[in-house]
Amino acid sequence: MKHIKISFLFLTLIFTLGCTKKIDVGDFDSKRWIADRQGCNGDRVEMINDVIKIKENLLGLYQKSVIKVLGKPEGEELYERSQTYWWYYLDPSGECANASENPRKLTIRYTALGIANQVDIE
Repeated sequence: MKHIKISFLFLTLIFTLGCTKKIDVGDFDSKRWIADRQGCNGDRVEMINDVIKIKENLLGLYQKSVIKVLGKPEGEELYERSQTYWWYYLDPSGECANASENPRKLTIRYTALGIANQVDIE
């Protein structure tokens, strides 16, 4: 019985690790991005070209993996059929002293399973 439990745990571990996409964002500076909450410091505006380079790499990642790269989202909206939209401000948001009138956002749409299937800059 003990052998069956160990085998089951081993197979579960292999399945879990095998079904997650590797996070490949090259030299993207996640620490700098995450430190600039709401885009208040202006670092994210300077990083727009870097974000454009990694957009395709974000597709297929689970929400937890995206949080490792971009941090927690600044906004979230539940959409139809349990899809979710997350967004991160590029320009200073309304919460910043130097707020932009219409700040641009990086938006990510997730499937009901929490997999990124659309990444846009609006």
